[in-house]
This record gives sequence, C-alpha cells and structure tokens, in this order.
Amino acid sequence: MGLSGASGAGHFDPLLYPWDPPVASGVMDGKEFRPLEPSVGLDDALAQAGAAPLEARSLLVSIGSNASAAVMRRKFASYRQPVTAVLPLVRGQLHNIAVGHSAHVSKAGYIAAAPYPLMGQCTAVWLSWLDDVQLMALDETKPNYRRTQLDGEACPLVLDHGERPEEFSLFTSRWGVLTNGDGGKLPFLDQPALFGLLAGSGTGDLLKEGKSVFGGPPELVAEHLAMPSVQAWAREWFSSARLAAPVDFDGPCTG
Repeated sequence: MGLSGASGAGHFDPLLYPWDPPVASGVMDGKEFRPLEPSVGLDDALAQAGAAPLEARSLLVSIGSNASAAVMRRKFASYRQPVTAVLPLVRGQLHNIAVGHSAHVSKAGYIAAAPYPLMGQCTAVWLSWLDDVQLMALDETKPNYRRTQLDGEACPLVLDHGERPEEFSLFTSRWGVLTNGDGGKLPFLDQPALFGLLAGSGTGDLLKEGKSVFGGPPELVAEHLAMPSVQAWAREWFSSARLAAPVDFDGPCTG
C-alpha cells in the first residue's frame, strides 16, 4: 500500500488506508524518518532531535493510520497551535488484542481500524511516544474513538528490543466493531475487500434501484462513503443490521 499523489491539501487515497508504516523502528523528524541505530537508544535519538525525552511523553499503541509517519505529520501540521514533528515509532507485539474495523465510516470515506479484546491473540503493532501537545492534536482527530488505558500485565506489550511497558493507551471505537452478522468480528481487511463483504450482506440498500452502497467499483464506493449523509446512514445500518458489536475494555485488559 502507498500514498496517493498528494494534492495541495495533502489528500490520501481512502482505498489505500491505513497507508504505509515505517520500514523499521525509528524517529520521525519533520519530513525525515531516521531508523534507529542499534547503538542509539530512543532517548539519545530524541535528544539529538532536540525533543522532549521519553519520561515526558505518553506511550500510545498506534492502530491503523496512526502508524503512518505521513499521516501523523499531516495531523500535527493541521493543529491550531505549533506541534513538534519529532515522534518515535517503534514496532512491537500486543497480546490479547485483535484488530478489526470500527462500525462507522470516516469523513474521508474509509472504514477505519479498531481494536477489541481477544484472549490469546498476538497483534503486530507500532508504538509512539507523544508529548502533551502532540497528544492533544491527535485526540482532536479522533471524535469517534476513546483513548483507553490498558494494563501491561493483562495485555502484554513487547517492544522489538524486549521492553515490556507496564501501561499504555490505545484508541478504541465508540461505535463498536464490524461483525459478519452472526456475532463473529470481521478481521482487518483492505478497503476493497471490506466493501465486497459488506455488499454481500444483502441488506445494504441505499441507492436507487436497490443497489448496495458498498457494491460496484471501489473508487465509486469510497466516493459515496465520503458523503456525510451516507456516513450517517452507514452507522445506523451497521447497528440495525446487527453488523456492529460493542467492545468492552473495562474487563481484564484494563487491570
């Protein structure tokens, strides 16, 4: 997957969500991304960039597009006050959490990723450490999510270099996650594959002639999904068609 040809507004092709993560753990610094050298720790890398140390930052598990340096640069640049574009992004493994899709459509016309508890599951994730202003900027882009604190004993998080943080947070969907209609949660898929599954559900009729809003060429589907009226319809339809399952993180994963 890759980024679309960017317009002046920094457009990202919704069909390519969640866009490219880094190729290796490292530190985003403005328009550059510097892979971590084995001999250089994160604090040293942050100090070299003139940024706040790890102890002054909050650890976040990045699900979906928050693992893309290009997306994070755009989110920081659009905030109402200056935000430093220095951000560590490190690979890890998160246990007892799986990733599917939020039961809503984003403003840009894609159906974003969302985590849910699943004992025994191990998910490859990216970790970021954000300073206070970066965290405020990111929170503002997530009206459909809650930032939820998790416990590292109940849901172990193992960084590539072996560290196991005691606690961390991740964004969880306010709308639940998509299911197959029989209670089974859908796995994370690329957008065209997800559209195909939803079109095959048989009840997603919105457009004239009874055609599913999720049927047809993916480019046309994404164009329709970028319409606010279709987004409102989709959220209601996911619920009424029993394609949305609530997600509870208040159990073992929060300690």
